[in-house]
Amino acid sequence: MIYELREYRIKAGCLDEFVRFMDEELLPFQASKGVTVVGSFTVPGEPTRYVWIRAFADEKKRERICQEVYGSSDWENRFLPKCNALMDREAVEMSLLKPTPGSNLA
Repeated sequence: MIYELREYRIKAGCLDEFVRFMDEELLPFQASKGVTVVGSFTVPGEPTRYVWIRAFADEKKRERICQEVYGSSDWENRFLPKCNALMDREAVEMSLLKPTPGSNLA
């Protein structure tokens, strides 16, 4: 499995709306395209920070699924405008993660 840690900076006062958007719209959309959503999180004491982890079976599937998600008209017309309205897209951080043997995720 390949894991991605995705960290977003949410515009001030928009965290609750962003969480609803992710939980009710964006995460189900990504799951429908084959993304495994491992978990999504807010960070106590940091009202502009949102973190989520997603997983893919392998790099080939990751590339194909990302093309399906980000190349779709749904992404362009429905999800991207909402993301732009609620988050600082310049501050997005993404890290690929490799589970350690003791993590039970390998």
